[in-house]
Amino acid sequence: MGRLQEEGSGPVHGFRLSTVSASRPTETDTTQELTGLDLALKLHYLKAVYIYSAETARDLTVTHVKGPLFTVFDQIPWITGRFRRHDSGRPFIKCNDCGTRFVESHCDLTVEEWLRVPNRSVDESLVYHQPVGPELAYSPLVYIQMTRFKCGGLAFGLSWAHIMGDPFSLSHFFNLWTRALAGEEIYSPKTSDLERGFLNPNSTGKEPDSIKRVDPVGDLWVAPSNNKMTTYSFNVTVHEIQPHFPANGDKQIPPFEILSGIIWKCIAKARRESEPVTITIIRSDPNGLKPRAVRNSQMISSVRVGFSVADANLEEIVKSIGEATDERSEIDAIGESDDGVSDLIVYGAKLTFVDLSEVDFYEAKVREASPESVYCNVQGIGDGGAVVVLPAAEVEERVVTVTLPDEEMEKVKWELKNCGLITALVNGE
Repeated sequence: MGRLQEEGSGPVHGFRLSTVSASRPTETDTTQELTGLDLALKLHYLKAVYIYSAETARDLTVTHVKGPLFTVFDQIPWITGRFRRHDSGRPFIKCNDCGTRFVESHCDLTVEEWLRVPNRSVDESLVYHQPVGPELAYSPLVYIQMTRFKCGGLAFGLSWAHIMGDPFSLSHFFNLWTRALAGEEIYSPKTSDLERGFLNPNSTGKEPDSIKRVDPVGDLWVAPSNNKMTTYSFNVTVHEIQPHFPANGDKQIPPFEILSGIIWKCIAKARRESEPVTITIIRSDPNGLKPRAVRNSQMISSVRVGFSVADANLEEIVKSIGEATDERSEIDAIGESDDGVSDLIVYGAKLTFVDLSEVDFYEAKVREASPESVYCNVQGIGDGGAVVVLPAAEVEERVVTVTLPDEEMEKVKWELKNCGLITALVNGE
């Protein structure tokens, strides 16, 4: 029986919690071991929100939604498990079918009214989030919030422990659910059957620039921060990005790299003397590891420049982004060397740019209809800040979500306005 939980006075209310697990028990003593890269990401969480119209979702009940989840959890049993530690202190997942927390809530607005807000970070209020810990044996790895809008539309908000898998994994999981909802037979490979290592023949053996060691957090997996962080989200079209970087010969520069260069320069101007000359780039593996599965395989690379980004021309900045160095093998080695006992942050250890342009969020079709809107961001971003770029409902559009220390955000917004990425600043938006 779920419990009713009233929180706050906002438009989203009436939280009711229950648990969903697999339809059949997992074999006794089944475990999921974690890679060094997995362990390095244990203080981060992914937040994603899928919003569907009333025409698509009005008749979907809680029973309709929960039923296919049983089938998905049969395929990926470790995400309904709980963390334990080996004698060495290394975490692992015990596949004990304890389940995923399912949250029901209601919103006093229609989908149309909700989507009128230009700053899509408002969607984070549709994600029920609790970190892992302090009691590892009782902490769910995933929270799924189902919010019913006044018009009958639905939002599905996911809080996902990054230690299990990257944004491609979260999308894979949710797409499996939509396919199971449609009555399709689904399959997800076991990660133990896949190559999970990362080879880097050019490894220097030095500490990777893309991580930051933090003081031990024990069994409460929350990334420490010295600053109050704030998030701002806006949409931009590819046509608005391209004029900043005219075509040069036959080489087509990806919109993400141009956008990252522009925003890096804006943040450098806002930070003045402390402008970032080292950044982290997180994007899909260029080798396209297949098949899709729940795992961490995204490429984590770093860029270090020897010039002032604030004063440099955009071509020079973008060129350096294209030469980013893959650091996954070094990060993986650190996680392996001490069995994950050290605590690290990756997102926001340095200013971090995350390319989710290739994540197939809009393939999550309910009754053959794509979501009206999808939002995705990271919980646990360090003081260096992060910029997440993901596809919008319109093919030629991108959603850009910027998370920075609160004291920097207004300065950065003015720089974004000055270069034309955002058009106006109204009431702080």
